Amino acid sequence: MQTAHLKIGSDWQESENGKTITLNSPWDLNPFAQIQAASAKQATLAIDMAANSFLTWRNTSLSARLEIFEKIIARLIQSKDELAQVLSKEIGKFPKDAESEINRSIGYIKLVMQALAQQTGRLYYGDITGQYESMRKTGLYTREPLGVILAISSFNYPINLSITKIAPAILAGNTVVFKPATQGSYSATAFYSKFFEAGLPDGVLNIVTGSSSEIGDVLITDERIKLIAFTGSTGVGRHIGKISTGIPLLLELGGKDAAIVTNNADIEVATSEIVSGGFSYCGQRCTAQKIVIAYDGIADKLRDKLVEKSALLDLNPMIDEASADYIGELITDATEKGAHLALSGQRSKNHWQASIIDKISPEMRIFSEEQFGPVLPIIRVKDEQEAIKIHAELKYGLQASVYSQDIDEAFRISSKLEVGTVQINARTDRGPDNFPFGGVNDSGQFMQGTIETLELMTRGKLTVVNLHNLD
Repeated sequence: MQTAHLKIGSDWQESENGKTITLNSPWDLNPFAQIQAASAKQATLAIDMAANSFLTWRNTSLSARLEIFEKIIARLIQSKDELAQVLSKEIGKFPKDAESEINRSIGYIKLVMQALAQQTGRLYYGDITGQYESMRKTGLYTREPLGVILAISSFNYPINLSITKIAPAILAGNTVVFKPATQGSYSATAFYSKFFEAGLPDGVLNIVTGSSSEIGDVLITDERIKLIAFTGSTGVGRHIGKISTGIPLLLELGGKDAAIVTNNADIEVATSEIVSGGFSYCGQRCTAQKIVIAYDGIADKLRDKLVEKSALLDLNPMIDEASADYIGELITDATEKGAHLALSGQRSKNHWQASIIDKISPEMRIFSEEQFGPVLPIIRVKDEQEAIKIHAELKYGLQASVYSQDIDEAFRISSKLEVGTVQINARTDRGPDNFPFGGVNDSGQFMQGTIETLELMTRGKLTVVNLHNLD
């Protein structure tokens, strides 16, 4: 069986404990590959290697870094079909979606390279207060890399959600220890192996796969880590925050992205966008459309159209059977409390087709919990005021959509939503990748993107030039 190894410094290593983890493909639940399970000692060694390499990499010229990444891009383009096949098999994506993730990740590298090349410093003139004569004191404000960055990604986009951490970190002069989610580790390791083939120096990127229970806290609490960039569940994000005292955190957590559909919405546009946003990749996206807040005057027509379009879908599998079981629990809870199952998707193991639940209420679990699967709940409201109130009860704040042909109404509602991004007349989604992206409340902290992430992964430094012989 094909096996992914650890990359620590210059070496591709096996687990020193002899432990491996078998990965099953979501398509048929059969064994697909193995990954090495790093020990706590190997996790610490990866940080050792990153810290040592930082001393050299931080002083590598920007032109040299950009040249290496040009070679990386060339390698990735040569291998993208092979990488997409592996990604599709490991995490259950349709081939075209896996190809899209690889292409998008390559495109993101290019965007970061462009953003980095355009970064500028600032000059501060000391004579502005009258305390110093002209040119006596001049401040030069620049940005410098932080050091070792810990990148932790989730299973659903193992390439895209890691490249948005790793590319800006390394291009800005930092070094990285990367811990991918278990499912997705094989694809991620295959992708980043191309970085080393292209000439990325040893120790600049270190990859440790394995059990989070064994190595997670070891990585998170090491005082040499200067920033943690994490994508995953809100619960794990909270845990990281509790034990990583003093370490800056870039957190992309869960979401309950609402679609607010007013009486002025274009039903065709709204339903097409909501179905796409709710069920692409079987709803396993942090930015999936996860709840519909529908005005009473349009709710019946909206529900019928959503059912009609969703019934035509053929979805990819969920990542595993446990995730599918959880969807079943949420549906049962809602229907037992009075919700109407308007569309009941058929299930076979971890394969589950689209389901729609109408007339849910806040006491149902599916209102407050992030389902991360192919079920879309609808809650009905009488007007704008109630829609805003219901949305405020959601503990997450990643994105929201507002569907209305009345632009004044759309902007008015948008201004009252406590989220990182509002999409007007379109599904919740990340991108384009040069746009800022992030959440508030239980959905994370700080905006990321290209320029934004580069700023978070560097620190400001002021150098003051003092001139004494001005005569």
